[in-house]
Amino acid sequence: ELCREDEDHTAALLREGVVMAAVTSSPDPVAGCSVRALGRMRYLPAASPGFAERWLGRGTEASLRDLIAEAPVVVFDRNDDFQDDFVRALRGGPGASALRHFMPTSEGFVDAVVAGMGWGMVPEAQAEPLLRAGRLVDLAPDRGVDVPLFWQQWKLDFPALAAVAEAVAAVAAEALAPGPGLGS
Repeated sequence: ELCREDEDHTAALLREGVVMAAVTSSPDPVAGCSVRALGRMRYLPAASPGFAERWLGRGTEASLRDLIAEAPVVVFDRNDDFQDDFVRALRGGPGASALRHFMPTSEGFVDAVVAGMGWGMVPEAQAEPLLRAGRLVDLAPDRGVDVPLFWQQWKLDFPALAAVAEAVAAVAAEALAPGPGLGS
């Protein structure tokens, strides 16, 4: 059974025994687990062109800092504080707007941002073709956020678990940029 959870919260699933392995954002091993660096995923603050024009205008980075905190935002789920962290890093304060749309799938999240429901931190791999097509705009070029990802799994000699680990590592090697422990 596969479970979906934000990478900042998957270590808790390992600690609780809910899962045998997980992609996490923490390099610190959960007790009884091994850790393998997978790479880093870059996220871009993005919005549809119409949304950006309506809510953020064509101002300076200083005006973006003020306006982005008031603009509607798309978040993955109630545990997702990534957009809040981005706003706090950009300008301080309490984070992103309380005007939120929750989209608990990666595709649904990106579709909501493209549809103009709000801005959001979009994985670069999903954002790039939409940026090239003019369906998204990067709200803060050169302000992408890299998230290091790690595979943690129970230390068990279990062939099925080893096969899953190898499959995850192979996909990560193709899809992620080098990160901690991978020659970054």
